[in-house]
Amino acid sequence: MACVAVNSLVRTIELELLQPLPRPIVRQKQLIPGNEDLLQSLHRKLGFLIELFDENRMDGIQAIKDLETMLRDVAFRVEDEIEFLIVHLYDAEKDFGIADLFGETGYSFKLGCILEEAIRDIDAIHKNLSKVKMECVAAALQGIGIGWKTTSTVVAAAAASTTSSDGGVDVMMMAGVGDSSHHQHASHSQPQQGSSIMVGKNNDFHIVKAMLIQHSSKQQEIVSIQGMGGIGKTTLAKRVYEDPSVASRFDIRAWVVASQYHNKLQMLTDLLKSMGCVGSGTQEDQLAQQLYKKLMHQRYFVVIDDIWSVDAWNSVKACFPDNANDSRVLLTTRSAQVATFIGSNNDFSHQMQLLQEGESLNLFHEKTSKSLGSEFDMIGRQIVKKCKGLPLAIVVAAGLLSKLHTLDEWKNVAEVLNSSATTTIDEECSTILSSSYNHLPHSLKACFLYLSVFPEDEAIHVKTVVKLWVAEGLVKASKDMSFDAVARKHIQELKDRNLILVSRASSCGRKAKVFRMHDLLHSFCVREAKKENLLHVVYENDESTSTPKYFRWVSIQSGRFNRQTLYSSLKSCRSIFVFDSLVDRLYIFLNLKFGRLIRVVYNCNIDLKYLVHLRCLLAPPARPALLEALVISDPFCCWNLQSLSVRSIDKMSVLEFPQLQHLRSNNPLSDFPICFHQNLKSIGWLRADHCTKEFFTSIPYLEKVMIQSKGGWYDCINNIAYLHQLQSLSLYGFMYPLIPNNNCIVSCKNLMKLNFRCVSFEGKTFNNFSKLPKLEVLVLIKCKWIGGEWELLEKDSFDQLIYLNISSSYLERWEASASHFPNLEHLILSWCEELEKIPAEFAEIPNLKSIKLYGCLQFAVDSANEIQREQHEQGNDNMVVIEENTIKENGWYSSH
Repeated sequence: MACVAVNSLVRTIELELLQPLPRPIVRQKQLIPGNEDLLQSLHRKLGFLIELFDENRMDGIQAIKDLETMLRDVAFRVEDEIEFLIVHLYDAEKDFGIADLFGETGYSFKLGCILEEAIRDIDAIHKNLSKVKMECVAAALQGIGIGWKTTSTVVAAAAASTTSSDGGVDVMMMAGVGDSSHHQHASHSQPQQGSSIMVGKNNDFHIVKAMLIQHSSKQQEIVSIQGMGGIGKTTLAKRVYEDPSVASRFDIRAWVVASQYHNKLQMLTDLLKSMGCVGSGTQEDQLAQQLYKKLMHQRYFVVIDDIWSVDAWNSVKACFPDNANDSRVLLTTRSAQVATFIGSNNDFSHQMQLLQEGESLNLFHEKTSKSLGSEFDMIGRQIVKKCKGLPLAIVVAAGLLSKLHTLDEWKNVAEVLNSSATTTIDEECSTILSSSYNHLPHSLKACFLYLSVFPEDEAIHVKTVVKLWVAEGLVKASKDMSFDAVARKHIQELKDRNLILVSRASSCGRKAKVFRMHDLLHSFCVREAKKENLLHVVYENDESTSTPKYFRWVSIQSGRFNRQTLYSSLKSCRSIFVFDSLVDRLYIFLNLKFGRLIRVVYNCNIDLKYLVHLRCLLAPPARPALLEALVISDPFCCWNLQSLSVRSIDKMSVLEFPQLQHLRSNNPLSDFPICFHQNLKSIGWLRADHCTKEFFTSIPYLEKVMIQSKGGWYDCINNIAYLHQLQSLSLYGFMYPLIPNNNCIVSCKNLMKLNFRCVSFEGKTFNNFSKLPKLEVLVLIKCKWIGGEWELLEKDSFDQLIYLNISSSYLERWEASASHFPNLEHLILSWCEELEKIPAEFAEIPNLKSIKLYGCLQFAVDSANEIQREQHEQGNDNMVVIEENTIKENGWYSSH
């Protein structure tokens, strides 16, 4: 409960008052001298106490919950007081009409008072926590069942009593229950990639598949899959969507998620994106007409996932022409009424059933991935029985137990679940979700709650959420791991616990790139965040609830809301998000002088002069930033800025931002000082003529850089050699500037990803890049090959390359063997209209998983199919060839 508040306060203390170089105005007003011991003590006590709550998790004890709520409220109050004190420093300095109430030395005294009161409150909570736990021990020893420990365990824990070195309070340290599919795009409109295990669902699969491709009806039919939330509707639809025999039946396929709060414009946009089209208009009628024309005279298969209302279907149904050619629309819905009203007839409707006991156990064992013996199996059966055949509940329970390794831990979970007096499946599922959430470590719990700011079914980019978590202070770095590394570790932990679904992996396939949340988990997350006074959501024309007086995060999911009502409640707000699909037309500008403590701004225009505590200003990855230009009149104001993404940055000095790590401008940076702060880790876009030796040596820890050139590369490419930590390099040209053969890129021994666009080179130039020992991803888009040939010599081996993407490039001949790409897994060729064949020796690459061809010659497709045939003969049955828009001999395209 207190996880977000405490983590945030700890990080605020570190940034504002404990870092080596605090903001200038704090130094000027001498806030820190005289308060060092108090700051260190409070920082230490907070960390110790939240860990104590984490280690001594006791489900069902109200006194413990009450103390954690008190800790949350204390942390919120103290952080507000510290940050408002800093705001007052700036306001008094700028004479914003606020008197300097404390004088030159009074600010330090005021801070000391805040810290002293906070320490007293923390010590009191600490003392009461020890008292409550001792009472629990006594009750257990007297044989009173309290449902969180067996008596023997409590006695053992009592023997392990320790004393806090910080507060001098005896504390009872009791150990609590502790601690891919193909052709996915980042679009909101693609099926989720996560595990598609269909234990016990083969019959459902064959029934729905028969409705789609075996029924005799020639007219357009609406097929429905109906069932309760968490029963596996989306997983079934995804499996059918990706089945080769279904895919080959239709000319065009598309996938869109409707969700509870459907948006017609978003649905139309996502349907077009799903088919590889970019909407040419911003009006609903324009997009609807474009979609209709795209589907006309085509045999199409469209999935509308998670549709809640007939209105959602009525808003788009006119876009699907009846071509009398076996076209199908597949809907998934929780509502029997929606399925009945929209579906063609009973021949095209399927009701999903809960899993049988044996099927439930199979799914549970598949997800726990371990066998620990008969005693564990007996407890597992009890827990699975509580799930009542609901797949989502089984998967989440398995994710929890997969992290627990002792019999006592499993027994504790079973005891908590058995003690709940629930009767319906929904209640049981909610109990299981709560148990899984309650057993998260406090740092992971805080990160999970923050996901509530995203709309239902939103595609969440890992690189975005990592920046957000770090900016909010929800992750803690260590000696061995940076903030970003810890955040990415948390992503993996949430995935392992089945609390998120990975929908798109990175190019190399080793890490998650985009993920989603199941809507039941999302609803639970939103509910918990609101209960903890963290979240306020602005929905479309939502007049049903008033705006709460206190919240930390606001998620604006509509362009139609009362700004003045919102402004009046922003006093303690820290993060503000805008997700509405109309944002580009509405051009939302928010006056944040009412929210002086805001530290995260996502996808809206603001006036920066009020945001003393700004740490993160971001635009969505798939959408350009809204700010035309960033102008910070007083660079010392946003001293703790960490991540910045805008359309352009004009004459901005970033030397005054010691925390800045990620900088992104859609237009190349210009007129900036020669040096950036050395903490910078990623930057784009840069102009080639700015990439001097002096510039690069000033940012030695840079890991990712994107560079544009409108002419030559000057000395830019050779100067890249000074970036010893570089992992990702993107070079974009205009008018195809030549990449020199002898360049220093090969000296970047940590380089893992190379991305070239609109450049030209000789084939032997890329042979030099084989010297990069860690290169895993190579992307070539709209590149010119001088002579049209890429021939690799025997010594030119890309030993670590996993992913190779050649798109719209002038490549005619490619001479290579399996020994040149021994670990290649994915090959993508898009619109390589002059390449007639893929090297036949690729059939000998042992780990090859896929070859995807878009807009390529039939000859190239034939060579890929031959490679697939040989791979299958050698036992690699999982290797697939995917082709779309193949160029036939007559110049026409096929759409399979």
